[in-house]
Amino acid sequence: MVRSIVKYGLLFVVLLVTAALSWLRWESSRPRDAWFDARQGRIVSVVSETAITGPGRWSESVQLISSSGLQVSFRVVRGTPAGTPLPVLLVLGGHRTGSDAVDLFGEVGQRVVIGVDYPYDGPDKVRGVFNIAKTIPLARRAFLDTTPAVSLIVDWLVQQAWADASRIIVVGASLGVPFAASAAARDSRIAGMMLVHGAADNRLWLEAQIARRIDTKALHYPVSVVLHWLAYGPVLETSKNVAGVAPRPVLIVGARDDERTPAGQTELLYAAAIGPKRMRITEGQHIEPDRKDIIAELLRIADEEMIFLAPAN
Repeated sequence: MVRSIVKYGLLFVVLLVTAALSWLRWESSRPRDAWFDARQGRIVSVVSETAITGPGRWSESVQLISSSGLQVSFRVVRGTPAGTPLPVLLVLGGHRTGSDAVDLFGEVGQRVVIGVDYPYDGPDKVRGVFNIAKTIPLARRAFLDTTPAVSLIVDWLVQQAWADASRIIVVGASLGVPFAASAAARDSRIAGMMLVHGAADNRLWLEAQIARRIDTKALHYPVSVVLHWLAYGPVLETSKNVAGVAPRPVLIVGARDDERTPAGQTELLYAAAIGPKRMRITEGQHIEPDRKDIIAELLRIADEEMIFLAPAN
């Protein structure tokens, strides 16, 4: 009797887990184009605060609220108001960097730099099964919200006299690569795209990050698959979205000693782009806020490739 209860109990658990994973795989792969449109909505509220942060350097913190309820916060850094509109670099970096990415650029010169905070309302560090369970829906919503949030920022940008609406470039670095590719593929107002230290295969990229934290190799693949579904990896499929940016220009930047991006993924990302496209390979490791030499090199590349990404009118 006891054995039968245990057997059927285990069978029930297996069926329940299988059904849950099947649903998750289906739900994470559903087309979201119509949902993105509805979620973007229209701007109903703008809250901004402007400050002069240095000689000829203006900083503006902005929060936009959409008619859909979507909220996005970002920081704008630009030089002294110029007589002609300036090109814009819209930067999606690591989660903890967010809008503070603008501080890595130093003197922005004749350009505007925008650092975006991901639309996530949960805690940065989560401990305990109960807290993780509460945080997962917030994180999942943020994964989907980021694409329409970028377009909402573009809605605001095209209304600003200092922004050249024909030269808006989205820059995705590391974690920001899938979101930048998704936003650029969806929004034709984005003139070009620069992807830094990213992968063509989001699931494989997740597996590489898991391997840095979990020693048990047998867990790397299955955990990465589940996380890929939880993060809407099929919707944010980088290789597909990179191809969707054509005929706008795409710049792919890789690093020879990148310890976070699986080998060969930079080349596969470049191959996925249709063109016009360029690839640059730098020395050094993966981009991090404290690796100033790497950031300086990437900024130099951005300056060199600006004419390719967004030719001046």
